[in-house]
Amino acid sequence: MRPNSPVRSRTLPRTHRARSSQNVTPQLEPDKLRKMRRWILGFATVNFDLEFGPTVESVDPYVWLSSSESENIAFSSFPDCPQFEEGSQTHSFRIRDKIVTRDTRLGHIDRPPPLDGFLYGFSYFAQNKDPSSKRGYLQRSLVILTHHPYPALFDAVIDILGPLYFQHGHAMLETACHNIANWPDPVKRASLELGFLGSVFQVDLPGNSNEQQFANTGTAIDKIGPRRILAATAPSSLPFITILEESLSHVWSIWECLVLCEPILIYAPSPNVTSEAGWWLRDIIRPIPLSGDFRPYFTIHDQDHSAIVNKMPPQTGLIVGITNPLIERACTHWPHLLSLGCNRSERPGHGQTQEKSLAGPKPGWTTKTHNRYISKDRALLKKIEDACHGDDRSKMEASLALRRHFGSRTNELLVPLHRYLNTLIPPPAAQSSSSTYTQRRLKPFSTKDFLASLKANGSPLPFRSASRRSEFYSRWLRTPAFGLWLAQQEEVVEEALKGSPHRH
Repeated sequence: MRPNSPVRSRTLPRTHRARSSQNVTPQLEPDKLRKMRRWILGFATVNFDLEFGPTVESVDPYVWLSSSESENIAFSSFPDCPQFEEGSQTHSFRIRDKIVTRDTRLGHIDRPPPLDGFLYGFSYFAQNKDPSSKRGYLQRSLVILTHHPYPALFDAVIDILGPLYFQHGHAMLETACHNIANWPDPVKRASLELGFLGSVFQVDLPGNSNEQQFANTGTAIDKIGPRRILAATAPSSLPFITILEESLSHVWSIWECLVLCEPILIYAPSPNVTSEAGWWLRDIIRPIPLSGDFRPYFTIHDQDHSAIVNKMPPQTGLIVGITNPLIERACTHWPHLLSLGCNRSERPGHGQTQEKSLAGPKPGWTTKTHNRYISKDRALLKKIEDACHGDDRSKMEASLALRRHFGSRTNELLVPLHRYLNTLIPPPAAQSSSSTYTQRRLKPFSTKDFLASLKANGSPLPFRSASRRSEFYSRWLRTPAFGLWLAQQEEVVEEALKGSPHRH
């Protein structure tokens, strides 16, 4: 093993709980701290210790973490691969929130509850030559900890803060905390102007975690003024078609597997690529809810490793991004593998990172079970394949076109469902002289009646045959994602009906 590379995770000892950072935490008044924590919990600094491996040195402002959370954050903030050389990169991860109620004698945990049971980390990892280190390199990470699944926003934030922190030290964290405390409330569907360390972002927040986000006019490429960020979309250090280049002709099959809650393993040479790919895959099936576990970057030291990686069939709806060949070899029984062969990632101004795929599966899409139901858009595929050989602008525009295409496909998938649900809404009751009100209720969903409606009225999607169309929808109606989607639709309709009672 080369001494200038991060040690393989299987050789790393379990993480050491670092000392409390209360003495070095940025000094925020209680009101400022509360306002900051509307957006983030704090910033974790992680160092590589020769004895203990990655260790959380501090969390600023101080927030209590369980030992398992501290370990998860430490290992998840470092690239779990031997190929990373000098430079820096950003990536994101998702771990379970282990918040507990402690005895008040031990101190109050000033920590907001999770929104979905998970804690999100956005990491800036840097590895630079350091002759004074026995390893020959200084390896450190700065991590934003938050309960908000806003990858595009927090990737932009850590991309600015990371280099400044490593250049100027802890003082940058205090400034960052004050900047974020001055942000307005994270209100659903708000468009906010957020200032951060000399930059200004125009940030659009989603109404919920399943809402599709698209710019109304123009593209980010042509935007003049504050940088426009659609908070819940995937970050993009590279045009996404570059990441998917070896699997572009299979993206339609991948989309179908996502809709049908088929488990997908993502393998790439760096966590930057796996996490961006994971968020992109989650994004293209919105507004369908996420029904399974989602890990944009997952390590062998994660507390849920044995539950996710084992000899049993993978859980329904799993999306897991990995860089460790050991995990990939333990998951050869999984039905679908997306291997991404992006061999080089450069972030302007941060030096250069190189990831050479020395181990792991050949890049491409591999499926053991899936046979595509819906026709590809071959004109779009040709346009995207041509853009792969063009300049960066062409690649970014093609990447946006591909995202919009699958956003449209997901909405088209739902057209027959919305059409059928409309038939389940009872008509207004006729008025009479009686003063009694009755509450209208949505009729029960019937799979048989829906399939009959589908046969009679069809679907906007270009299915390869009527039988394949019926089979696809029959399968989707049996997924947990459909159950969640239907429950949400019923809630919306019932709420609307409650607001319009009628006499009978």
